[in-house]
Amino acid sequence: MASQREAIIFVHGFYLGRDRNHFIDCLSIGLTEVLEFPRIQEIGEEKITGHIGKKFKLDLGKNISREIDVYDAYWNDLFSKPLSGSNLKTQVFRGIYILFYWFFTKNLLALRNSPPLLIGLGTSLVLWIFWFYGIVGLAFVALGQEPSFLGFPIPEDWSKPISSFGKQMTNWSVWLIVSGIFSFVPINLIADVADFSTRYLEENSEGKILKAKIRKQVTDKLNAVLETGLYDKVTILAHSFGVVIATDVLADYQEDRRVRYISMGGCLKFISCKSRQLEKEISKCLNNEKIEAWIDFYSDQDWLCTKTPIPKKSSSERIQQRETRTSFSLWKQLTGESHDHYFTNEEVLKAVLNLQN
Repeated sequence: MASQREAIIFVHGFYLGRDRNHFIDCLSIGLTEVLEFPRIQEIGEEKITGHIGKKFKLDLGKNISREIDVYDAYWNDLFSKPLSGSNLKTQVFRGIYILFYWFFTKNLLALRNSPPLLIGLGTSLVLWIFWFYGIVGLAFVALGQEPSFLGFPIPEDWSKPISSFGKQMTNWSVWLIVSGIFSFVPINLIADVADFSTRYLEENSEGKILKAKIRKQVTDKLNAVLETGLYDKVTILAHSFGVVIATDVLADYQEDRRVRYISMGGCLKFISCKSRQLEKEISKCLNNEKIEAWIDFYSDQDWLCTKTPIPKKSSSERIQQRETRTSFSLWKQLTGESHDHYFTNEEVLKAVLNLQN
């Protein structure tokens, strides 16, 4: 029986608030439960130097089979202090900084041609402002108990009125009603994602160190797979913010083995409005002959993504942009559930397995 071996390096998005294995398990379920043909079985683990992957077997008939090993390039452990878990003082000052950081974004009007993303970002902004409103109200209340709460003394004749106003903010019936409505929406997650994205994109020492650490974690996984010499094909599969990370890694990829790149639900268009460096990295990927193909999946019902923008002087021949047609309720779009549908989409899974559609 003829057999081929392929490897997939999975670069996930945010795991904040989820179990570490959540997305790799979603991918496993999609591969083994969604596709009717070929039938796919998870048959154990594959161990290479310092890394463990999930092993899958595809029986294609006519004595042809494939083995596919999936390696999770986990990086969330490098971001161990989410904003929602910080003390109240940090949340206040960091929240103010994030608001101004994203408010003054060049070329933000370019997103007017992407209504789904604008709706998604607008909804996220409203929820984030609601979160920040609650944090400010709690901070005002805290000033009444500790006038130096913010790190500098507040006169008592100021702190008491401010504290009283904070109590009114958190007791307003409108705020309580809205709080109840949005209790089903992961507001803390939105704040944590905004905080991480800001830290990742900043050109200060903290941002550069964070980016370098994450990039190294993914690159080490890719290099370990390549060095085995076991695989006929290697695919980089990225989802959500993982698309930003994978694009950063592959922009400088120059190994002998050519690789495929599959992006799902990427946010490159929005992030590149803030980062000119990312725009350059997209261009380098599109012009990189070591990337044999880039398949870019997006959906108009996924409000947190768009198809990848193609910068000027970039080759568009290497990228295939495919829209998934799955339908979702307004609530699933609002809460972001539609952002994870790629793991159970048949067209996406066939592309991941390098099967003809």
